[in-house]
Amino acid sequence: MRTQSESTVPVLLTGDVDYSTHHRDQDKSRAFDQMLQAGRELAGGLTFFFVAREAEQVPIYPRILREAGHEIGCHGLTHGNEEEYDSMPLSMQEEYLEKATGVLSKLGDCEILSFRGPRVKVSGPTLKILSRMGYLADSTVCSQRFDVISSNLVHPGWLRAPRLPYHPSADDAYGRGNLEILEVPVSALAIPFISSTLYVFGLRFMKALFRALYSESRRTGKPIVYLFHPYEFAEEIEGAKDYSSNLKVHGLRFRRYLYRGDSASKLDWNLSLWRYMAGFEGVRFMTMSQYAGRQACPEREARASLAAC
Repeated sequence: MRTQSESTVPVLLTGDVDYSTHHRDQDKSRAFDQMLQAGRELAGGLTFFFVAREAEQVPIYPRILREAGHEIGCHGLTHGNEEEYDSMPLSMQEEYLEKATGVLSKLGDCEILSFRGPRVKVSGPTLKILSRMGYLADSTVCSQRFDVISSNLVHPGWLRAPRLPYHPSADDAYGRGNLEILEVPVSALAIPFISSTLYVFGLRFMKALFRALYSESRRTGKPIVYLFHPYEFAEEIEGAKDYSSNLKVHGLRFRRYLYRGDSASKLDWNLSLWRYMAGFEGVRFMTMSQYAGRQACPEREARASLAAC
């Protein structure tokens, strides 16, 4: 059953701001400034999932982005190899989530309502903790996705997860349950709707993938969720990035050789894709918590509105 207006196609642009020591501060700043300009042009809010330790390295931007109408979400505490929410001990998960939420709430001067696990990994117990903490939405699950271009390989949970947003189970992040938090999957049609796909297959392919997702949204009301990384638009310090050989944590090393484009090209391709999306009837750009709040009671919708103002 559709909960959005028949004429509305919700599009959620979501940027994961990972911890980085391989970008210069001025290049990070330029990337955020480009995102602020993109938000003004698209007349909608984006969602930035910050790693708390990275937010501390760029402390002015969570508040600047929030004051511009964007949402500050949580992407974990460190994004280190130990922060794996499909396998971390529960006591460690609670500690990390409490610390990360506190840091981001203070820097953004706002309530933190949305979460995405580092390397898009999560578990039912994680979602139970987040729900208890008052989070409205999680966007870690990638329903019906199959790929080798990310840090995850074939994920059996993704293959059976619902395509439409759902309330998950405390025992199973990939099954329906009764937790209050809303799972809003990253979009995919086997191939994921993410920036890495853009850099491998190109802009024409991504436009075709969007058209298919748009057609589905018009039928079902399913939001279109796009994942990118703002620091893809910042120059890397040559030789500063250490690519781990840990297969479980970082996936197949060869996938990085599939990506095309420098930082300027990647920015241009993303902006071109977003402008293309904006031209479709009914498309409305909104933040993760704005979308989740609209699916919930008026009180939760009000919390989402306050977090983005």
